[in-house]
Amino acid sequence: MKKGKYLALLGIGLVLAACGPPGEEAQLARMEKQRDALIEKIVALKAEIASKAQPDQKPEKITDARIFLLEKELFQHFIQVQGMIESDNNILVAPMASGIIKKVHTSTGEKVTKGQLLAELDGSILESSIAEVENGLKLAETIFERQQRLWDKKIGSEIEFLQAKTNKEGMEKRLATLKEQYKLTKVFAPISGTVDEVFIKEGEMGAAGMEAFRVVQLSNLKINVDLSEIYISRINKNDKVHVSIPVIGKEFDLSIDTISQVIDPDDRTFRIEINIPKTAKDIKPNMLAVLIINDYSNPEALTVPINIVQETGVEKFLFVASEAGGEWTAQKRIVTTGKDHEGRIEILSGIQEGEHVVTVGYQNLSDGQKLAITREQE
Repeated sequence: MKKGKYLALLGIGLVLAACGPPGEEAQLARMEKQRDALIEKIVALKAEIASKAQPDQKPEKITDARIFLLEKELFQHFIQVQGMIESDNNILVAPMASGIIKKVHTSTGEKVTKGQLLAELDGSILESSIAEVENGLKLAETIFERQQRLWDKKIGSEIEFLQAKTNKEGMEKRLATLKEQYKLTKVFAPISGTVDEVFIKEGEMGAAGMEAFRVVQLSNLKINVDLSEIYISRINKNDKVHVSIPVIGKEFDLSIDTISQVIDPDDRTFRIEINIPKTAKDIKPNMLAVLIINDYSNPEALTVPINIVQETGVEKFLFVASEAGGEWTAQKRIVTTGKDHEGRIEILSGIQEGEHVVTVGYQNLSDGQKLAITREQE
């Protein structure tokens, strides 16, 4: 009834306005104002009637969100490990005999060549023995020569000739043995390189097998790294490695040269080796190296920011936005994830290329919720 009365009043007002004289503008303005007010009351009354008909219905919630278009891209995963710089020619040199250190012929930092004399042990006893045997050998040789001349002339007995020959040959062998023993009192450089350390001093007692010098050849340096066995199927020969040596502030890109195929049973690791180019300067054995190794690559990966992937304890999910009729709605997607690196994670299943993933406003979303897209990042 009320609605009918309002409409009747509105119609009467409009008829009066149309039939009034032209000079009654003020009256027309008042009636138009009354009309507008009446229309507002009609709209309010309709809303009141609708709310009484559906008392539990609430206004639909619309959430602001930001999205980006999902496209395939190159995804790479890296591991960071530490390794030690070593030299293939990093040799501890030890004397082969025992005795007092008579003379040290080199010092730390000096360059030496292969076969160069590094140190001498006291060999005075052997020197005396060699001199004594050399004198005895001269006599034995003289006697043998005389007996041989006589024997050639069929003079004298064969026994005397054989005794002289055996005596001479025995003296020769003894002299050779003493000279070999005397060589053991000398310490020679086994390779050409640099004397890194000297462990002995003149006048000290040197023992056979005791460390005396460390000789290093810096032209063949390498980096040795022990990796967990879980990476054995991910690491391959010639894989690229970014190497940095913090102590000297140098960085360069190299490749893996050797991969061990045996797992160490004690710590479940395998070893990789990376050769350092000979042009690299200022790098020394036992320096620490930091390696970043690319252990996984996917040229057609679907990746999203790692923070938008939510978990319930049993599953992982994220929200995508779909458009229909000019309206955007949120859709919850259960996803399977792969590796992550530097804030992005690979999505293995659950979403497809070309879909729009919600990156902002995802925290309190529910499936089917309306979205107000404020910014789209393509």
